[in-house]
Amino acid sequence: MVQIVEKGGEKVESLKGRPAAVPFIHSIFFKLLISFLLLSIVPLTLAGLLTYSNVSDLLTRKLNKDASSVLEQHSKVLTFYLNDLIRMGEISNTSPAVSDFLKNKDYDNYLRSFLPLDQVFTGIHVIRPENAGITLVNEQGYVYTYGYSLNREHSGFYNYHWIPQLPPLSMEHRLTPLHDRPYSNQEPQEQVFSYVQQVFSRDLKAKGLLIIDFKRDVLASLFQSSSLSDSVPGETEIGLLITNRSGQLLYPQDTGRFRPEELKNLNQAERITDLSGNVYRLVTRTNNETGLILTGYFQEDKLYEPIHRIRNSVYWIILPSIAFCLLVSFYLSHRISGPIRYLQYLMGKVGRGEFYSLFKLKRKDEIGQLGLGFNHMVGKIKELIQLVYEEQSKKRDAEVTALQSQINPHFLYNTLESINSLARKRKEPQISKMIVLLGKLLRASISTFDTMIPIWRELEYAACYLELHQIRLKKPIQYSIDIDEEIRSLFTVKWIIQPIVENAVLHGLDPIASEEVSGRIEIKGWLEQDAVYLQVRDYGVGLDKTALKELRHNLEYHSEKLTKYGKKVGILNVQSRIRLHFGEAYGLSVDSAPQQGMNVTIKLPRRFANENK
Repeated sequence: MVQIVEKGGEKVESLKGRPAAVPFIHSIFFKLLISFLLLSIVPLTLAGLLTYSNVSDLLTRKLNKDASSVLEQHSKVLTFYLNDLIRMGEISNTSPAVSDFLKNKDYDNYLRSFLPLDQVFTGIHVIRPENAGITLVNEQGYVYTYGYSLNREHSGFYNYHWIPQLPPLSMEHRLTPLHDRPYSNQEPQEQVFSYVQQVFSRDLKAKGLLIIDFKRDVLASLFQSSSLSDSVPGETEIGLLITNRSGQLLYPQDTGRFRPEELKNLNQAERITDLSGNVYRLVTRTNNETGLILTGYFQEDKLYEPIHRIRNSVYWIILPSIAFCLLVSFYLSHRISGPIRYLQYLMGKVGRGEFYSLFKLKRKDEIGQLGLGFNHMVGKIKELIQLVYEEQSKKRDAEVTALQSQINPHFLYNTLESINSLARKRKEPQISKMIVLLGKLLRASISTFDTMIPIWRELEYAACYLELHQIRLKKPIQYSIDIDEEIRSLFTVKWIIQPIVENAVLHGLDPIASEEVSGRIEIKGWLEQDAVYLQVRDYGVGLDKTALKELRHNLEYHSEKLTKYGKKVGILNVQSRIRLHFGEAYGLSVDSAPQQGMNVTIKLPRRFANENK
């Protein structure tokens, strides 16, 4: 593998047999583990959170809807109740007796006004008989009471803090917060709230205050028919607050649960915290006719207790599920990445030359196929190494043989020359000529180690061989060589024409040789584009279809094998050497018919020099 190392401050690549360790975050195991976790834990967590959120939103919407409906009913009841109080004030404002009382400045007239006022307020009292008492106060401080006994020591009503500041010429009405009644001789500590309205005389020259007291339980009795508790499940602490525009608490009396500054913004808040730290959820409704704000409050932790139980249940489901998904993801990641890491380990051993290491896991999936491919690759590498070893061994043997063959060439030449001299002495010219021709062929075969030679030299070897057979046969062989000089100067593999000519003589012409006929051989050549074609044609016995088919098959597929192991040194040897030198596109093609001879065509590339030098 390639490893980056620093040398002289520069980074260079070096090859190492042992693969470098892969960082954990880049490993297949880590990537698979993260992928499995994301595919399992994220959807599960999102499902739990969405379930919790949806249930919480559903409960909140239902609470707001039901509570708003109840508050709307309370608002209508309150509006109806206040309308009755307004009607009581309007009756008082139009009464002559009330007008006279407001204008009165004499104490005796003040005392005489009680009887007509009693008649007026007896009728007014019927409208809301649950009132705790009616008080009429004029500007001179005279006080008239109906329904209770006045404590004159505390009759300074304009000095009470709960009396609202009303505009001078306004007939506005206000509801006061809860307060005690020191001005009453009966139960002065009783908590009441009051309806306060400014009333005027008929001529509008005098004014006073109309105060109608109501006990605290009046508001509770007004809202008991529709309770907020019906809209909330469980035992949630709930309550109702009624405030005016200034944030004053009208109902219930301030018990110190909430801070006064928080009560001023109830219509703009969604939550409120009491002095003990408890959080309450708010649902508000403003009565547009009276300007009062009705607020329902619900203790949030108890309100959402069912939601919290659902949330906790979701957590208890998600957490074990996450743990299970983590274990499964770890197992699957290890199951997939383990064999790959083992295969990486084996590849490192093979890289160090240990070719006995094979993938032994029995799997039928893609990893198993990858292991089988690895084993096949290792086997092929071992075969190639063995083949290279055998080729090198054969090459060394051939070189030794070639060196040994160089020892005796001069001895052979001298021996042939001695035989030639003896033939001439005994006047045997044909024997002498054959020895001369044989010597040329022998010298050509062992005098040079060049693989590529000019085509003209190949033709010379073939001519020497044919001249030898001219002497051997009773009737000389007729042959012709028709090749241009351009082709003769090109280069080709050594010894490719002579073996084909020899095959034509021995297997084509010898069977028909006689005193009358010895046969004919033609050698031709031509050029086509970048190829050179040489053709050897004999007019001998030829081949039948079966033999021709077998020869063509051997030439195409088995020439190299038969040359190496079948000891074939004829045209199969020529085919094998041409393809080894020039490739599969070049070689021999044959054509023949019985008693019509054989035609062998050689296709060669156009070479202008010995490229092997």
